[in-house]
Parts: sequence; structure tokens; C-alpha cells
Amino acid sequence: MRSFDPNLTRGHGFHIQRSLLPPGAIAAALALLVLGGVGPNTDLAFVSIVVLIAGCLLLWRPGEPPILLFIFMLPWLQGAIASFHANWLGMSVDDFAQFPADTRTAILLTQAGLLTHAVGLRVGAGPWRRHDVNLMREQALALPMRRWGQGYVLAWGVSFAALTFAWFVPGLSQILLALPTLKWAFYFMLAYAAFCGAPGGKHIFAAAFLVELAFGIGAFFSDFKTVIFVTTFAAVASGRRMTAKRLVSIGALTMLVLALAIVWTAVKGDYRRIVSEGQAAQIVSLDYTARIGQLGGLVVELDASAFSGAFDKLLRRITYVELFGATIDYVPNYVPHQRGAILWDAVSRPFMPRLFFPDKAIIEDSVRTNEFTGMKVSGAEQGTSISLGWVAEAYIDFGRYGMFLSILAIATLCGAIYRGFMRWQPTRGLLGAALATAILQGAGFLETSITKLFGSMIVSLLMAWLLVKLVLPRVTPWLLTTSIRRLRW
Repeated sequence: MRSFDPNLTRGHGFHIQRSLLPPGAIAAALALLVLGGVGPNTDLAFVSIVVLIAGCLLLWRPGEPPILLFIFMLPWLQGAIASFHANWLGMSVDDFAQFPADTRTAILLTQAGLLTHAVGLRVGAGPWRRHDVNLMREQALALPMRRWGQGYVLAWGVSFAALTFAWFVPGLSQILLALPTLKWAFYFMLAYAAFCGAPGGKHIFAAAFLVELAFGIGAFFSDFKTVIFVTTFAAVASGRRMTAKRLVSIGALTMLVLALAIVWTAVKGDYRRIVSEGQAAQIVSLDYTARIGQLGGLVVELDASAFSGAFDKLLRRITYVELFGATIDYVPNYVPHQRGAILWDAVSRPFMPRLFFPDKAIIEDSVRTNEFTGMKVSGAEQGTSISLGWVAEAYIDFGRYGMFLSILAIATLCGAIYRGFMRWQPTRGLLGAALATAILQGAGFLETSITKLFGSMIVSLLMAWLLVKLVLPRVTPWLLTTSIRRLRW
């Protein structure tokens, strides 16, 4: 028996060095400027690039899961891509919009809001500490790979059971649906240990990845992206050196994600009609084998024209500023600012479970969108839901200036959740990083309503606390930091 030796990790290609920016950030910014920086919206493109670099400087934390950077960069992409796409096409963003909207103002307010968001995340998370990085790596290699696999299998089983019961006990659905979210914490720890070089990790991790990818592709929303995102978080956190082989692998994975996204964009309408058997609801009426067969048939029928059209549609789908632009035109000209009503509903709703408050209003994103844009977008009757997004809702509540205080407060809370799990004694290190990643990943989409975002985050936070305090000590005590520290190689 001997104490853990940090030198043991050197042979696995680790290289944690404090750097100001994530690898490739400058190259990506320059590529965006070359491809779409010059045109009718050059000023918007420049502002977006400045916000991107500033956000990366604030949120890049080498050796830690890049979840804070992710929940800044993905909304940034959704708020900025219209400027570059419109420049590429040689038109202004207002002409580029699919309906009348003050898109230019929406982009500027979104970028300012995202910069505020990045500041809040950084304030809440606190400074980067090398000790946290070393502790995560030590913990990953202190347990045999089968332990991480066992934890993931247990979490997968609980997630499956929770999804099943949520259909039969709708009053508890909000709580039950938090458990599948926490499953990703166990997947992250498994993937991180594998990337750190734990013996036997490659095969166990590969099996878990393929299972999650397969089940994600067959779902109503075809949620294959989550497993790829969380895998990327683990790979980045592991700090593996970038060799030529790994760069090729990253490039291949990027192309796979893009190809899957384009194909899904092309077939999702027909696929959803088939699996719901024509019902105007987000339900699945076919078994998994039948769904995959139907999906495969739709993919085979795609041609080059459909693929090209789907790519343009995907870019427009990623863009999420046009509804905000319509909101700016409508509020307060026709509907007054709500003075915090939306935020208060979001904050109070998680503490009113439907089991005890059966009359609690149902969240209908499309209803809110119609109310504050004057438009008539499709809603629940058509089996869809179209939200304004949390930046637009902050504007509706507090106007062009007060919205930033609301964004700053929510972002600081998100950063504090990250720091809390990373430094809470039972979860310090890897478990805390994994739980924070699982809880916060839902905040990475600009279109998410603050009502759903805050509600899911608070419920997941409560379930994570119960998990650490009541479940893990009895079921998997070896996952807790206090237990891992007693282990020796």
C-alpha cells in the first residue's frame, strides 16, 4: 500500500497549464471574421467577437469541466450567428430576419446581456485553483474503473425508472425528471476517469457512450447532442495533450455532430409525425426498433438538395434573436414591461409542486411568445412550443437597462452553484464538478425560458443535495470525497 503519487499521471498525456484563453479561441474568432465579418453588419460582427473573447477570458478554467464557458458560448453563438450569416449573404440582419423585427437592437442587447452573464458566472464561481484540478485527477485514478462503471449503471437504471414513473404520476414529474439530469453527473465521472487513463476505461466508456448515443437518436427530440457535449466536457477537463491523432479525432467528432444536426433538421418534422402517429403532441407511440427503422428510412431518402436546405435551416434554427427583435417592437409600445412578474413566477414556481398545488398554471411558452410579440406562433394545440428565451424575458420584465441586473443575479447564482459543489466537503473535486455540470448544462440554450430554466435548476439542486446526504452514503459511499481520500494505491 502506498500513497497516491501525482507523477503517475504524467504518462497519460496530461498537461494542465494556466492559460488565458481556451485552445483555438483566437483561430475561431479570426475564421468568423474572415468568413462573415465584413458586410452590412460589420459593426455587429465586431461587437460579437469582442464579447466572445471577453467571455473566454472570464470563464476559461483549465483542467475543470468547461460548463461555465459552455453556458456562455452556446448562447453567444445563438445570439451572434445572424450577424455573420447575414454578412455572408450580403444583407442586413433586419432584412435577413424571417419576419419584421428590430433584429439589430436585439443582437446588441443580447451581446451586452451575455457579457453581463459571463461576469456574473465569474463572480459566482470565484477564482481558478490548481488544487481543485489536481484533486479531481487524483480522485479519478484512486478508484478502479469498474467503480465508475457501477455508479453510471445505477444512475442509468434510476433515470430509466424515473422517466417511466413520470408518465404515470404527473404530479411528481418535475421531481422525477430531475433524476435523468443527474445521471449525466455519473456519465461525466466515468468519461473523465477514462480520459485520465484509468486501466480498462476505454471499453467501459465506449459502451456507455454508444448506449447514450443510440437512445438519444431514437427519442422524440433526438437528443444525441447531450452525450456529445458531456463527453467533450470530460475530455477538455482531463487535460490530455493535443496530438495529431487526437486533433483528427476531434475534427471527426465535430463533423459527426454537424452531420447529425443537419440530417435531424431535414427529417425531424416527418419523423415526429410518424412516431406520434399523427397526434399533435410531443409523445412517442412506436417502440424503439420501429422508430429507428422509420428514422433510417427518412435518412436514406435525403438528397443533396434536401441536405443543403437543411444546413441553411439549421443555421437559422440556431439563431435566436429574431423573436427578441419582435418583442422589442411590441414591448412597451403595446404591452407594458412586467416589473419582475416573469422572474417572480420563475423563482416561486419550484417551491409549489403540482402535487400540492394542482391549480398551478401550466407553462406554455408559445402563449407567452404570442402575448409579448403580437404574433401567432404554433402552440400546444399543434404539438409544439416556441419560447422567447431568458434574455428577452429579462427585457420584458425590466426594460433595456434593468434587464442586466436580472441577468447578473441569475448568472451569479449559477456560478455560485458551481463553486458550491466544487468546494462542499462531501463533493469536493470530481463529484462536485460532475454534479455542477449536470445541473447547469440546461442553462446553455438562449431559447430556454427563465421559468423552465430556474425551475429545473432548483429542483435538480435539491435532488443533488438529497442524493449526497441520504443516498450515496448508503449505496455508493466510495463516491464521496471523504471516502476517496482514505483510499490508497
